Amino acid sequence: MTTDLQRTDEVSLILAAEECPPDQFDAIHKFSQHDKRIIRKLIAHGPVLLQGGRGSGKSALLIAASREMAPHNSPSDVIGLYVSLRYVPLLQATGSDYEKLFCQWVGQRIQRALANTPHDFPDSHDVRQLKNGLSELSMEADKRVVLLFDDAAHIGRETSLGSFFDIFRTLSSEAISCKAAIYPGVTEFGTRFDVYNDASVVDVVRSPEQAGFSELFYDIMQSRYPVLTDKKITGFDLRKLAQFLGTTVLGNMRGFIFACNDLVEHTESNQTIGYTALGESLLRLAADYYWPLLEEVKPKLGRYVPAVEVAQDIAEVIFSSCAPTSAQSISIHRTLVARYAKPFEILEYAGFIARREASRSLRSGGRGPRFAVNLCNLLERIPGSRLTARLFDEWLSRSSQPVELHERGDHFSAIDVPQPLEGGDLEILHKPVETLRKSKAYPYGLTELKIALLNDAGIRTIGDLDAASDETLRKIDGVGNVFLDRFRSVVAQAIWM
Repeated sequence: MTTDLQRTDEVSLILAAEECPPDQFDAIHKFSQHDKRIIRKLIAHGPVLLQGGRGSGKSALLIAASREMAPHNSPSDVIGLYVSLRYVPLLQATGSDYEKLFCQWVGQRIQRALANTPHDFPDSHDVRQLKNGLSELSMEADKRVVLLFDDAAHIGRETSLGSFFDIFRTLSSEAISCKAAIYPGVTEFGTRFDVYNDASVVDVVRSPEQAGFSELFYDIMQSRYPVLTDKKITGFDLRKLAQFLGTTVLGNMRGFIFACNDLVEHTESNQTIGYTALGESLLRLAADYYWPLLEEVKPKLGRYVPAVEVAQDIAEVIFSSCAPTSAQSISIHRTLVARYAKPFEILEYAGFIARREASRSLRSGGRGPRFAVNLCNLLERIPGSRLTARLFDEWLSRSSQPVELHERGDHFSAIDVPQPLEGGDLEILHKPVETLRKSKAYPYGLTELKIALLNDAGIRTIGDLDAASDETLRKIDGVGNVFLDRFRSVVAQAIWM
């Protein structure tokens, strides 16, 4: 690992695996035995949908699989090609326009991946050409081709999802294995795609019950935050600290990175990390990361914007219900979860809750899923909002019993079922570029100078910046390849989930 990577400001910028320089990927990405089983499923034959919330590590798993199957170094019988769709204007395209954009982009990514190999790949303008090119590549190389699609599905924009899954199904064959990352809540698979028969759904779930959970987060802390190993820690050791933070953020990789960043930022070299400092860090994460995340998500949800406020109300109910007993999980009657399906999906996406069991018997009758709850937000609701040694040990040992919310209770009685908006265009596209200034919401964000330059060039909204060509952006004073990539990264973060 390079010295630059050890600097906190550099580490904090590498939040998404697709933004990580390839030569640093192995140094900062670690995988548990459970993760490695998922990677093997991505390499194996057959279509797979990799499902997980924001920052859960879907991209890292796809990239890790692709690196094992890279065309220039894979001695096996497969060629793996990672294709990120986050920079393609697919959200606003439908039908034949979507197909043309998709196939052109995928074809270009494949050409780039094959640049240092003896294989060529033709330009593609429709699914037929793309599939023929992939079939010929498979025959020529005498290998199965694995396509790993990242950022293909967006829960706020469903009109184009049917088109994607039609292409996904059409491309899949004995010679071509398609894999794609999706978010919880992607339900519009189109009329031709049967998710139960046309693909296997693999959930990216990291829970303390899994073998290797604590070792995984300890390895990440050591590799990305060596500065923490030099700090004085009282009440627990570094391994328990890593395990506790991983448990706190429900095994979410991005949440863990934010938690470590906060500890580094707010504990000086001579300051001890103990229960008080750790508790204050959790409260800052709740106030500065998790709750604002719902506001960041809101303009990206299109017709589902009304579900965000309902999701926040449900989150308040969940954390308030768990607080009296400091319960780390909650079982909710399946009727309630079905009634408020989209708000629950948003809470899963944002990392407020994580589904641990699909169905569990409730003491008062009926069944429902059990969700683990984010402990940063739970600590806010506990009387005194103070992390103690007892609470630390209780949460680390997972000794608390789940709370139950029943269908006949009044917890949800004042919460209306959200109705989708008509039309529901993505509000984020109409936000001013000032929205993208560097902040906790947009760690890849833009400086005031760059925002001023964009405005001077007539680029006023995020939609304008998204639609601007590379040539247009390079004409702006001081914008070269580095800032062009920064523009594309921050716009991708703003538009995509």
